[in-house]
Amino acid sequence: MPSRLVVHLLPVLLTTLHLLQANGESPRKKLQRSHRIILMEMESHDDAWPFLEPVNPRLVLGYRKIVKNPMDFLTMREKLLRGGYCSCDEFAADAQLVFDNCQLFNEDTSAVGMAGHSMRKFFESRWLDG
Repeated sequence: MPSRLVVHLLPVLLTTLHLLQANGESPRKKLQRSHRIILMEMESHDDAWPFLEPVNPRLVLGYRKIVKNPMDFLTMREKLLRGGYCSCDEFAADAQLVFDNCQLFNEDTSAVGMAGHSMRKFFESRWLDG
């Protein structure tokens, strides 16, 4: 089932697809460029610090027992560079996974928990603007 964000964006994506085909840029290249821009904006956000690289399970005890599918911005960037995102759904799912994992493991009032809520709001607003 598509995410709410993707369903909401479908008319925008279809219009963008039409414009891209008219401008000669392939939809896949445009999609990759859009993902790179959003990821770069997330990485440069003041609250991105807990999500810039994978959690080290040796330093954060119990993390891998609770978080079964870790995700972070570096892993997303590496996947993006390999051409691993074939759809908006895949990219959005990984971004949401970062924030879902944060919420699962951290208290809402902790510094990391608050950063996660801030970054989720930033991503969702930027994704809708995209």
